[in-house]
Amino acid sequence: MKQIIFFPVFALAGLFAAAQERWQADVSVTSVTLGNATITKQPPILNNPKIPAATNSSTTTPATSSNLKCSITVHNENDDDAYGTTLVVVLPVEVSVISMSPGGTTHTASTGNQYIAYITFDLGHMTVGQNSTVEVIFTKSKYTNKVGAFAYSGSPDPNPTNNYKDTTF
Repeated sequence: MKQIIFFPVFALAGLFAAAQERWQADVSVTSVTLGNATITKQPPILNNPKIPAATNSSTTTPATSSNLKCSITVHNENDDDAYGTTLVVVLPVEVSVISMSPGGTTHTASTGNQYIAYITFDLGHMTVGQNSTVEVIFTKSKYTNKVGAFAYSGSPDPNPTNNYKDTTF
């Protein structure tokens, strides 16, 4: 009788292990770029019909050299959807965030600290082959301007070695 009871337990354990192996999503950080931020200036609107329309075009000029723009792309490259995908962006020392993509939450190193240490982005459900890109504009650090990005999901990841990337300006 004991052999009959244990046999279904081993059979079910094997079925669940095989099912988990099939459901895998490999989220990876494919690029982390860092450069000077730019500001797009819009000219004032004039209600004078004599002014040609060409003078009302926008111009892009370099921002002050004290701001950096970071762009990070996360990709789901396996054959299954990734659920609960999260991106953690570690910022340089003593920087302030000027703007960031929607869905980001800033975190300081300690209570009362004015500087942002890292940002988490809830990327949620990523379909097979989907890319998600976030952008962060922050002040330059007087120390090394290195940004690190780490992505993970609630789905098993067959290749976690591609989940991290960093760059230095």
